Amino acid sequence: MLKKIHTLYIVNFLSAFLLFQIELITAKIFLPKFGGSYLVWGGCVVFFQCVLLLSYLYSHLVAQIFGIFRYRYFHLILILLPLIVFPGRNLPPIFAHNNIPLVADIFIQLISSVGLVFFVLSTISVISQSWLASSELRERDNPYILYAVSNAGSFLGLLTYPFIFEAHFGLQEQLLIWRFCYIVFILFYLLAFKSIACSDKALPKFYFSFTGLFVNQIAHSDFFGIKLMWVLLSAAGCMAFLSVTNIITYQIAPCPLLWMIPLCIYLISFVLTFRERPLCPSWIKDKFYLVFGFGVLVYFFTIKGFFPPLLTIAANLICLFAICMHCQYQLYMSRPKDNSGLTVFYLLIAFGGFAGSFFVTWIAPVVFPSTYEYLFGLWIVSAVYLFQGERGKISFYHMRQVVYLLLLIFLWPLVFKRYNFFGILFLFFAVKFIFTNLKTNLRSISLCLAAVFCLAFFVDNSWKTQAINFFIQRNYYGIYRVYANKEFFELDSGITIHGMQYISKEKQNVPLAYFHENTPLGKVLGSGNFNFDHVGVIGLGVGTIAAYGKDQEVIDFFEIDKDVYWIAKNLFTYIDHSKAKTNIVIGDARNSLKGVPDQTYDLLIVDAFSGDYVPVHLLTTDAMLEYRRCLKKNGFILFHISNQLIDLAPILSKNASYIGAYSLMNQNKEEKDGCLRSLWGAITWDKDVRGMLISKLAWIEMRPDSFQNKKIRPWTDDYTYLLSVIRMDLLILSTKYFTPFYWDWDFFRS
Repeated sequence: MLKKIHTLYIVNFLSAFLLFQIELITAKIFLPKFGGSYLVWGGCVVFFQCVLLLSYLYSHLVAQIFGIFRYRYFHLILILLPLIVFPGRNLPPIFAHNNIPLVADIFIQLISSVGLVFFVLSTISVISQSWLASSELRERDNPYILYAVSNAGSFLGLLTYPFIFEAHFGLQEQLLIWRFCYIVFILFYLLAFKSIACSDKALPKFYFSFTGLFVNQIAHSDFFGIKLMWVLLSAAGCMAFLSVTNIITYQIAPCPLLWMIPLCIYLISFVLTFRERPLCPSWIKDKFYLVFGFGVLVYFFTIKGFFPPLLTIAANLICLFAICMHCQYQLYMSRPKDNSGLTVFYLLIAFGGFAGSFFVTWIAPVVFPSTYEYLFGLWIVSAVYLFQGERGKISFYHMRQVVYLLLLIFLWPLVFKRYNFFGILFLFFAVKFIFTNLKTNLRSISLCLAAVFCLAFFVDNSWKTQAINFFIQRNYYGIYRVYANKEFFELDSGITIHGMQYISKEKQNVPLAYFHENTPLGKVLGSGNFNFDHVGVIGLGVGTIAAYGKDQEVIDFFEIDKDVYWIAKNLFTYIDHSKAKTNIVIGDARNSLKGVPDQTYDLLIVDAFSGDYVPVHLLTTDAMLEYRRCLKKNGFILFHISNQLIDLAPILSKNASYIGAYSLMNQNKEEKDGCLRSLWGAITWDKDVRGMLISKLAWIEMRPDSFQNKKIRPWTDDYTYLLSVIRMDLLILSTKYFTPFYWDWDFFRS
């Protein structure tokens, strides 16, 4: 028989499960609408944190004004309100506005789509805990157990999404299942309302002032102490998980799996700590000062790119786990000792989470030229020490340790320009020694991390590359760096090279990187086997393709990012030197192509990258049919699908078969400096074009049954599953064949 407390468990579990499922579903819906930006997820998280804050504030106020006994009746109406909009009705259409900043646009549209239902679900955990604390159930003495149940539901909601719901259902099917589960949630809430009564029916006293919100719970004299600590710890944990998420998704691909893993770590830290006996490892409780030092090393080694992706991701996730566990453990141990402070406790946690996510997503991309928010988050964690322990001056001895660390960070990349085992081992033990000495004065750790954060602005280039970095620009779509070495200018974004050009004026119109004359693209454009009067290019880069332009030819470039256009026009010269007439169209290509007349292009080239992959909405069958509308009868499409860890060839083949087209593939080997290996796919509906590519240019036809993963479904605007094409074998092999004990003998000989 179902016990009374079990109904509250189910209500909390379902509300949290639905809450985090709808986060991932809506983020995936928004992702293609905003060009596949790695900050789409961060923008969604800011909204969810904001609504969470408002729901906690709302729950706090109604509990203080009406009391939980009276409020439960109104809450019955509240949970039914979303049926008027979503999930009672379909989501409204989502589309980007070019005149509004990306994160603000996402925020506004989330309000009108899932804002109400997310708010309602966000109130369940706190209200249920107040409800339990006011009941006659024997579990009333520890209402925090419902918070653990809620986080377990959140964790399961995240974990099942990429492996079950995203893998087997389209977005519309996912929304239908979610809407059904919301009805089930309402039914269990009604059951709990009927079976669990409130023993405390007295009308609570309420002070109508800002400070009055807190007077009933905790003494006002302690406001700038423990309450500020709650805000800082909550903000730091949220900043850490979003910073790590940005680093991972920016270098690989923004997708639910890579969104889910850091968020799961963030949530499981709550599950492990918010319980009667918190499970926090001793190395986190007693030696957390070392996590600061190793966190700094992980950051700099990540931007250096010394280690295989799997090891780099693992190191970042381990640091994230340690930071989140420390923050949540400190929050739990400093929680109010009686139930009267419960709502304000969660209110300030929610405020800290919102502040942290807002800073990382809205402010950092505009203020910081690189992912310095990771180091800033570490400093925020250490800032708690300013309110704890000794308040004496930092000694000269501790100042020396700080200077030693700064010198190490500044000089190390200048001495060890390549991977060197002994160099890394030395740095590892040196950092351990420094932070062990700093632990005797915790405030000195905060000073040290603040200094490292400031120094990062000046040493970022020396850790990133040995070339001269003369331009860096960050926005909501990426971080762009332009380097110069002895021969080339180079534009990078993350680990992806977006274009190169000779410095010498005599060679500046020679195409390089993935577009040189011996690449599959170069041979198509320069072989003379095809006549192109009008070419469309999705993705501008540095404008290298313009170098193939001929007299009387027109090339239309579709570019979503205005900063990329500025870089191509002002720091590179391919566009200005092109013989063809070039047009630049700013905006998402899928939307921009809708204004292109039928049968316009002889050739359409898809060369857009977000992080290290082609945005999935440019690869779907719906996108390919839109491309076909824009092509002339004998036109065809070329896709640049070079990637370190994602194999897009099976998807091109499957999609082409689904829409009745031929699919082909070709690649070249890497040659001299500046001429990189590249992989290209082609889609055509014309037999003559297919035959020409095979017989004259040695392209290989792809068939869906020729790939090992034969169960891949065609990608549509409703269904995409990036996990199915991630090369886990390459991810593992890059680690398997990594030689950690290699050292640079040339360094010792010199």
